Amino acid sequence: MARPLRADMSVTQQLVETAVAHGDGDALVGSNADRRHTYAGLVSTLMRAAAGLAWRGLRPRDVVGVYVPDVACYVLACHAIRAAGGIPCPVSPDLSVPEAAGQLADCGARMLLTAQPLAAAGLAAADRSWVRQVISFCDAPATTPFSSLLGMGTLQPPTARPHDLALLPYTRAADGTLQPAGLTHLDLAAQLHELTSTADVTAADVVLAAPPVGDGRSYTAVVDHALLHGATVVAAMTEQLAMAAAKHGGTAAIVPAGVNVQAAEPLRLFAVI
Repeated sequence: MARPLRADMSVTQQLVETAVAHGDGDALVGSNADRRHTYAGLVSTLMRAAAGLAWRGLRPRDVVGVYVPDVACYVLACHAIRAAGGIPCPVSPDLSVPEAAGQLADCGARMLLTAQPLAAAGLAAADRSWVRQVISFCDAPATTPFSSLLGMGTLQPPTARPHDLALLPYTRAADGTLQPAGLTHLDLAAQLHELTSTADVTAADVVLAAPPVGDGRSYTAVVDHALLHGATVVAAMTEQLAMAAAKHGGTAAIVPAGVNVQAAEPLRLFAVI
């Protein structure tokens, strides 16, 4: 059974605690199953990446853009940033380059984490904003490889204060502009507490996750809920969810609102916007 969620601890701190109970269990599987992280391995990677981000200049409460195409990169980026004391700012893959650049400039991000096939657009957005360092989960020109962050020691996630920002998503206002809609650690804890009573995810579940969608608020909550309950989260393209369900023995799926998955075995669907 998962531990009760706490507002005085960040989700990242609680994920570190979760790894103690589920250390050898699979936590995160990349879209091609080429990168598989156990809970212990995931936490080790996050703490090493956090040290690397700090070594590259990330300071507590700095905002860092997260512009990635799959759940594996999303989890690694958001939790590594938070483990270094920073604030992840999800940038929707659906934004145009000018919109992404505008969001990065507005939030004051000096770093951006990205991956293929978004790396070129990420670099273009960075050039139009205050971003000075682009870190990529792939080999892309003019970027720093994520793997280069992992040799600088380890950094434990800092203690969280309930009313500090934990995530800085941007939502689209009625006039079409993007507006910050920051969530505190207390806000995230409330979202996760609600999911605990409604989503019924356990360590026995294999949760397939489509790429990040929307402003990131509901997507982040459901992904973190699955991880904090010891489930295995598997990255898959939306059109390949049924295939991934058969391959990995999926029991649930995180999908964009309105998407249905015709899998051989019924999946519990968590729609996000």
